[in-house]
Amino acid sequence: MRFIIIFLMVSLLASSCMHNKIRYILDKNETADKSYEYENHPPSYLIQKNDILYVKISSTNKDISAYFEIQSDQNSNSTGGGQNNSFYLNGFTVNDSGYVVVPVLGSIFVEGKPMKEIQEIIQKKTDEHLNNAITTVRLVSYYLTFLGEINSQGKITVMQDNVNILDGIALAGGISDYGNKKNVLVVRQTSSGTKSFRVDLTDRKLLNSDKFFLVPNDIIIVEPLKNKSFQLGVRDYTLLLTTITSTITMVLLVVTLLK
Repeated sequence: MRFIIIFLMVSLLASSCMHNKIRYILDKNETADKSYEYENHPPSYLIQKNDILYVKISSTNKDISAYFEIQSDQNSNSTGGGQNNSFYLNGFTVNDSGYVVVPVLGSIFVEGKPMKEIQEIIQKKTDEHLNNAITTVRLVSYYLTFLGEINSQGKITVMQDNVNILDGIALAGGISDYGNKKNVLVVRQTSSGTKSFRVDLTDRKLLNSDKFFLVPNDIIIVEPLKNKSFQLGVRDYTLLLTTITSTITMVLLVVTLLK
């Protein structure tokens, strides 16, 4: 019986080594009776070539509204790369010269400009041609790519602005048990090239850091824990110990009942 108890203790100890107990956004000095505020400023994404903009012009004149919808739909079919996703409807691709071509409004230079400024430019252009028309502009080519120790690797489409890294990881199913929350690599494309930086998801300072928010086309790579191989070995060893322990227990139980 002492042998069984020792086996059980070893199994429990080994199992406890397998879990990644590091929490997100850890602050040891935090108390439950206080609230904490962290100032942060979402980055202003600047439109790049090949981005796709959703442009919709609504007017009290039904014929004009219908015309823009038809033209936009035709544009999305020709520039959307065969995509059938609904968010590509009314999509206009930023060409290699940095322009989007909108029916009636013509070519509008948008590369290197934030969405707020583009909204104002297109609205101003619309006012020059139409009365009482409202313009809606959105960025629809918002992708994030997740690799490494994440529960759902691959590219995901985000349908909202100002996505932070915790939102993104949640959309990707969270970090696996073998992922290192203290060492997440973000690779970002910029107008001047590619840059990368590391993020510690356990550090509360991340909440007011300029690294907290993601931008379109970011690649997030979750590094594995250094002892991943050991943990995988421990998992197999623990399973073996559990099987042996269960077998011995059943045998001893049968022998005891037969006495």
